[in-house]
Amino acid sequence: MDFTKIRVLVTDGSGKQTLAMVRGLKELGCHVTALYANKSATLYLSKLPDEKILSEHIQLRDRQAFDELLALVKTGNYDVVMPIGELGTNFITEHEEELKPYVRLACAPREVYIRAFNKQITFDQAMKSGIPCPYTRMSDQPIEDYLEKCRFPIIIKPRQGLGSIGFHKFEKKEDFWPYMQEKGLDPDDYVVQEFVKFEKRIGTNLFVDRHGNICTSYAVDVLRWFPLDAGSGVLIQTVDAHEVLAYAGRLLQDLGWQGFANVAFMVDRETGEPRLLEINGRIPQSVKMAYMCGCNVSRQLLEMIYGEEVTRYPENDKFGMYIRHFDTDIAWFLKSPQRFKTKPSWFSWKNTKEVMYEKDDPKPFWAHLRSQIFHYKSTMKKKQH
Repeated sequence: MDFTKIRVLVTDGSGKQTLAMVRGLKELGCHVTALYANKSATLYLSKLPDEKILSEHIQLRDRQAFDELLALVKTGNYDVVMPIGELGTNFITEHEEELKPYVRLACAPREVYIRAFNKQITFDQAMKSGIPCPYTRMSDQPIEDYLEKCRFPIIIKPRQGLGSIGFHKFEKKEDFWPYMQEKGLDPDDYVVQEFVKFEKRIGTNLFVDRHGNICTSYAVDVLRWFPLDAGSGVLIQTVDAHEVLAYAGRLLQDLGWQGFANVAFMVDRETGEPRLLEINGRIPQSVKMAYMCGCNVSRQLLEMIYGEEVTRYPENDKFGMYIRHFDTDIAWFLKSPQRFKTKPSWFSWKNTKEVMYEKDDPKPFWAHLRSQIFHYKSTMKKKQH
């Protein structure tokens, strides 16, 4: 396949992961145009894109943003639109029927994407597929039946949503209905499941082609996260987790997934067994790890949407490689009582790469780090749980 003739419009110009994905495109010889919302955006500051287009509305993902995007693709100057982040992917797939006459979309089709985005569908399928997960109310199970059979504490989380918004924990059955009625909540809008105590999370990252073949497969362990009470990973290590990867692959295949996805598992503190946490049907911020493992995800996405045979990489066996979000790892160091006891040492860079930094393109890293330092207090306030 001649990638040098492919013109790609990347829509998520502000994300950390866009740097790795655009670098992957440039290694193939693609012509890359970055769409960004402001001049502090990652791709605006990077030297990697061939062209850059300012669209102040693109991050709003409203009708005006779509009209601007549609006008761009109608020019015929692009062959592919590649969304990177979760909100960007959701926005593009919502409008896929309007966009497909003009460009190919480098992401899962809407029908497939929304199945993974909906947590209830994910857990229904997981239980049918024999994937270990917390005891979860099935979509057709009466709520009273579930409350009689479950073991407390339990949690609720919105069936569709991002992060921990809408999450609530119940210590005993008597607390459930008073809270739901006070907040005006309908249990059918939420995933209701057993609360699992865990100290470890395993992230699996896979690429599945349109035939259900697993084409990329690697697992990581989150060693440090911020905020300290289970926030986002700031130091991530490749690990040997073949069994968990097999569970993740089976779930994605049974869901009919296409493209790249992250399937997260908790390790139950009581039993040591993995339990499904969630599926993220988008390119993660730490996708640079895939390239460290020798997998060009950008190549695989293009091959998939052009109907070519997708390059199949072996399951990763390069363990003990680290990727680090240095900006939030600084915050971890300032807040954690384990700052001098953590292993590997906070001061070690052995087998480690920073998620944004590259010698030949350092400006996005330094600009982002400076911004995080200047806005440290407001950022910490947002991250408080």
